[in-house]
Amino acid sequence: MGRYARQSGAVSLFAVIFGAMLLTIVTIGFMRLMLMDQRQASDNDLSQSAYDAALAGIEDAKRVVRAAQTGNMQAAGVLSGPINCNMVAASGVVGGSTSGETIIQTGSGAGKKFDQAYTCVKIAMQSQDFIYKAIEDKSQLISLRTVSSFNKIIIEWYRRDDESNLNAANAVNTEISTTGELPTKDKWNSNTPPLVRAQVISPGSTFNLATLDTTGVTSFLRPNVLRSDVVSQSGTVVSGKPSDHPRATDGNEHNNGTNIVSCSKTFRFSGEYSCKVVIDVDEVPAGSESAFLRLVSIYKGSSIKVSLQKSDGTTVNFDGVQPIVDSTGRASNLFRRVEARLQIGDDFAYPDNAVELKNSLCKDFSISGGGAAAVGRCKP
Repeated sequence: MGRYARQSGAVSLFAVIFGAMLLTIVTIGFMRLMLMDQRQASDNDLSQSAYDAALAGIEDAKRVVRAAQTGNMQAAGVLSGPINCNMVAASGVVGGSTSGETIIQTGSGAGKKFDQAYTCVKIAMQSQDFIYKAIEDKSQLISLRTVSSFNKIIIEWYRRDDESNLNAANAVNTEISTTGELPTKDKWNSNTPPLVRAQVISPGSTFNLATLDTTGVTSFLRPNVLRSDVVSQSGTVVSGKPSDHPRATDGNEHNNGTNIVSCSKTFRFSGEYSCKVVIDVDEVPAGSESAFLRLVSIYKGSSIKVSLQKSDGTTVNFDGVQPIVDSTGRASNLFRRVEARLQIGDDFAYPDNAVELKNSLCKDFSISGGGAAAVGRCKP
């Protein structure tokens, strides 16, 4: 026992101290991570709630536009007046404050704690362009009702975020040559812009079958992806040449060929789209109710943008064709802002054809003057 009498236990004391410090640091670290995760989860909930509140503002804006279309004079007056944050409430269609935010009513306790509201909803009936996501082989009919006359239609299509270009792949051609017959669908490369069928319908003041056969043009816009990164920003010009008949095909009389459109492999048109074409048309007057553009994306879908210009390059706004809604939502002290395009007229199914089939069609006609004829032998 004598030789251990002078030891004071300093090593053990230091070990205990450092062990306690390490345990404290680890505990504080875990607490900090828990608080960060809790704060992140709360921020995510608030962000989603603010986004939902902004979407509620867009839905109320739709109600205002629909009310104006169906004859509500107060709503129509608000939409034709100055653009401000209180257009929804001022229309009288939806209840809310005309001088502040509109509270989103909810009956649940969880919903109330987020204190949801939309603070500003602006509705612009005029838009500089018409944008949409085209579905393969489904037509989109666009009214060419504008605030002033125009004679140029600019069509841009195929963005980098369409289909397989998210990995920064460049656009490519399906084949080296763009002449001759069109390839089959399975030969159309996944990174190639689609072919677009553009039909301009501009019969003037008289709208009937006879004028539809003699006015407007139908063009098949076949993409030609340029190998060079340098490409003209003006786009390919299609002047409605005589070969572009109003009808695409009609026996041997109307057989429209394709118009080769220059496309950028690096999506340089407007910094967003690969292909761009300018179609020269006869002047369409302001406010025309009978001028339309019918677009069909062939081979695959694509993002498409349509804008209108005068001869001097001045952009002409659409009027009431695709209203723009700018909505800001709030949840507690967090805000989200959303912009949406309203499609007016999409509830009407414009027919593409009389009969649409995936397989073959067999017709069997029998005419008899003395009674019913024998059953035909048509086997599709």
